Amino acid sequence: MAHPSTSERGSAILTLAYVAFSVLGCGYIFLSLFMGHGDSGDGAHAESAHAAADGPAHVDYGVDGGGHGSASAEASGAGTFHFPFFSPLALATLFAAVGAYGLIALHGFGTTDTSSLAIAIPAACATAYAVSYLGWRLISSSRGSSEIRLAELAGASAEVITPIPAGGIGEVAAIVRGQRFSGPARELHGREVPRGARVTVKEMVGTNLVVFKGEDRR
Repeated sequence: MAHPSTSERGSAILTLAYVAFSVLGCGYIFLSLFMGHGDSGDGAHAESAHAAADGPAHVDYGVDGGGHGSASAEASGAGTFHFPFFSPLALATLFAAVGAYGLIALHGFGTTDTSSLAIAIPAACATAYAVSYLGWRLISSSRGSSEIRLAELAGASAEVITPIPAGGIGEVAAIVRGQRFSGPARELHGREVPRGARVTVKEMVGTNLVVFKGEDRR
């Protein structure tokens, strides 16, 4: 009975490794999508964290400063994509691609073990990068379509939903491009504004909207 040669045993082991990479990588990807963690650890999260770190993030508001809510302001500039090297999902995509390309090269095109690795690794890196970038673009575009830029609030009509005390902070809600934006607000001249009153947004200072009721004489 003929025994398999060293090269044949090496090819068999490499084939098993490719299969394992493919199964484990694809299994993790499908599990992540099923569990709803498809964007975990990706470049879009890094962008969101970077934007939140660029400016004031949180403020309480309401009469006597004891309000029931908060508002956050994000930088309006476009984010930059960074490949998530330590993302489990990105690594799973990389491993699955290595396994798939390796099997195609080794058994589909009959290449040698070394050649299959030389083909699979660069192709898998390019695939993982492309998939991560595509996911980042999709997430960024969906967030950008619903994000209200602060500059668009100037001149918008708003309703006072938490009374603004004289010289204090209340809360207003405005509709911009069909999106509702609510946040802490103070009256331009320090006047008291009751709940339900219509005001106009003049600008945003820090995390507070500056609004005025009636004609702005400044």
